[in-house]
Amino acid sequence: DPALGRLCKTRWQLWHRRIDGWRTIRNGDHYDEREPCPLVRCGERLLLSVNPLIDRTIASGGGKCSPYLLEWPADDPARSPVVHHPVWDKVYDSFCEHSYRGIGTDPDAQTVLLLHIDAHQGYAWSFMDPSGAWPHQGFLTFPIRACYPQVGLRGYSAHVLAVGDIVETREDWRSYKRQMTGNAWDYDFRSLFYTWTPDLRSIPFHTPLEIASHENTAGHIRNSDLWIDADGSVHILFTAKNIWHDFMRDRFFPGTPIVSTLEYRMIKNGNIIRSHTLTSHVKDKTDTAESGIIYTGAAFHAGPDATLRAVYCQAGKGMYLMQIYPWIGDTPVCIPLKRPIDYFFIPAPRNGSDLTRYIDLYGMNAGSNGLYYARVNR
Repeated sequence: DPALGRLCKTRWQLWHRRIDGWRTIRNGDHYDEREPCPLVRCGERLLLSVNPLIDRTIASGGGKCSPYLLEWPADDPARSPVVHHPVWDKVYDSFCEHSYRGIGTDPDAQTVLLLHIDAHQGYAWSFMDPSGAWPHQGFLTFPIRACYPQVGLRGYSAHVLAVGDIVETREDWRSYKRQMTGNAWDYDFRSLFYTWTPDLRSIPFHTPLEIASHENTAGHIRNSDLWIDADGSVHILFTAKNIWHDFMRDRFFPGTPIVSTLEYRMIKNGNIIRSHTLTSHVKDKTDTAESGIIYTGAAFHAGPDATLRAVYCQAGKGMYLMQIYPWIGDTPVCIPLKRPIDYFFIPAPRNGSDLTRYIDLYGMNAGSNGLYYARVNR
């Protein structure tokens, strides 16, 4: 609702695609959300993670929020939802509209793991069993504030991938960026972290592993996806740029090429056992325009044949597909969409989606307010 001046001024919508197209089947009752509300399928149930503002009389800024899950039968989402309130390890008065929450499900076990950030300290987590009870809770921390987690759950084994999201730590860099952009806002995403536990019932999450960092060159990293294979190995996809802004390169790293990459890692028992740069882009010295994010979107597609493919969009070039597991040194193949989707999602096993030979893509394009959908036969 654009008439509202507060941060929580959106509502969730549940859409359903039939043979005759898309239609809205449910809406949130109030404009009391700030962030996207992730949806998972847990067996024959749909679960929506919501985080509404508690006091809707607030006219500006943020406020305390109440995270919980809404449940519908997967075959009848028009029915009134069942509400599941998580049980946390303690009372968190800091839960607000900046939840940076994550959710993962094991659809076979019909279990769910929900994460909610506690200000700058770390993540409270809670585990829901098939009955709707919350028997296990805890708290996990990262070396710095880390956000936008992808959550993988297999039995009681849990995996979390998150990216650092903190205010610029170097005063000289922060001052120069404000001089160049005029913006006081200066949050940076430069370090990627992974943590896991083999059994969340009894073993705390391990000390986070730093997967990658461009902290020393004022770079940019975004976590893209996480997938757990049949033997428990974890596959990670992320994008990286060694120097985020051209003007930072010119001032602090003169002569250094600006390199953007799409990266893949395979992890087993906390050790990186495979590492590949899937594709890269080096800014042409003759190109004087400010370089933006080259790899705007990336995600995994896991097929029923146990293969894993990376799907990505390269700005101005289009969308591509390549097999990465089993590793065959595959060459990217262009997906011939008339309108490539710059920022996209793919239904994933970690969210309870079935393994199919089709790739369902949905998302947004730069400069557009519309949502786009495409189905690709891989």
